[in-house]
Amino acid sequence: MNVLKIDKAKLRTGIKSFFTKNMALKVIALVFALLLWGYVLTDQKPVRTKIVPEVATSFDGEAELIAQGFCIRGDRSEILQNVTATVRTQITNYAYVNANTITAYISLRNISEAREYELPITAVVNSSLGEVLSLSPSTVTVEIDTLVTKTIPITTSFSGELPDGYWADMDSLSTTSRLDITGPKTDISTITHGECVVDLNDRTSTIYSTFDVTFYDKNNNVVSSDIIIGTLPTSTVRLPIYPMKSVPVDVSSSLVGSDNLAANHEIIKAVSTPSSVRLVGDQATLDKIENVQLEPIAVSGLDSTMTVSGEVIVPDGVRLLDSSTVSILLEVREMVITQTFEQLEIQVHGQTKNENVSLSVTTADLTVEGRYSLVSILSRSDVQLFVDITGLTPGVYNLPISVLVRDEEATIELTTTLSVAEATVTIDQQ
Repeated sequence: MNVLKIDKAKLRTGIKSFFTKNMALKVIALVFALLLWGYVLTDQKPVRTKIVPEVATSFDGEAELIAQGFCIRGDRSEILQNVTATVRTQITNYAYVNANTITAYISLRNISEAREYELPITAVVNSSLGEVLSLSPSTVTVEIDTLVTKTIPITTSFSGELPDGYWADMDSLSTTSRLDITGPKTDISTITHGECVVDLNDRTSTIYSTFDVTFYDKNNNVVSSDIIIGTLPTSTVRLPIYPMKSVPVDVSSSLVGSDNLAANHEIIKAVSTPSSVRLVGDQATLDKIENVQLEPIAVSGLDSTMTVSGEVIVPDGVRLLDSSTVSILLEVREMVITQTFEQLEIQVHGQTKNENVSLSVTTADLTVEGRYSLVSILSRSDVQLFVDITGLTPGVYNLPISVLVRDEEATIELTTTLSVAEATVTIDQQ
């Protein structure tokens, strides 16, 4: 047991002595080791292998390919997939080698016909940082097609609606009617037409801009614009948009001679169809216009209802959207007058010889309203008030007071008003 204790103590002493004695010698040894390691790194140049994933690829010589009348067919994003590179590099450059310092490309040079190729992928490390040993994948399938240009018709359609109070001048619409598109013959040949869609929502001023074009085949299926080589074609659209206002047609101020109609006649209605028209122009000018008038319409001597045409007078500074001709209904009738007959005797109809009849009221006032030619010639003798007791037995009844003006036909045409609507009738047996 004592021996073991002595050995542990010696061990601790030895370790302490190793780290505390001969420090200068140890520092010199460390510096020498570092110098030796630096020599190894710089002079002997040891190398390492590094795996670099996600290296982007690109095409080389595409401009020359197009100049020869050929092009790449297919989805470029699928063809140009990232690759993994195995790189041999000096250990001093190891940290600098990454996906950004490696250039991977597919050479399109020396291609002379349209067909499918299995092309190698080549890669180099920038700034001589190393050497690419291998790539995964190392080849790619590329389809080469003939480059063609085709002219296709373009139509323009519209979606949405302008805000209230605005109008688009479709007659002045100007658009791109045809476009030249360039790309692989196999794909370009399927395109038959294109369409440009212009959204009208929230538009309050003239549209003058370019819009994307959607391409279609003969079955109206959309053809992706990715097949097009070069700048994507667009359609230029110019569509004037103006403020619009609907204003009523003022008919009455356009009537000439309305105070000189046929004797005892009057115009009771003068309306136009349509009753309003639409104007477009500068907003400040539109704000000042409350209605539109018509060219003068002569109505002197008119004695019956008729329909005439009227021509709208367009105010200065605006444009009329609707027809300048409107239809005017002039409804003419005789003047309506009234005549009152006071204290007319109320007669009894249907009384028998054996009956005594008494009325609570014996007279009433009557007002007659109707056309002038009928009412103006009425006299008291033309008017009759009566109660009808035909078939009634002795008793007390509240009966309506009936009116007869000349005859039944005239009575129906007229409007009559009585001062008393009914009378209490007492019937006694003699």
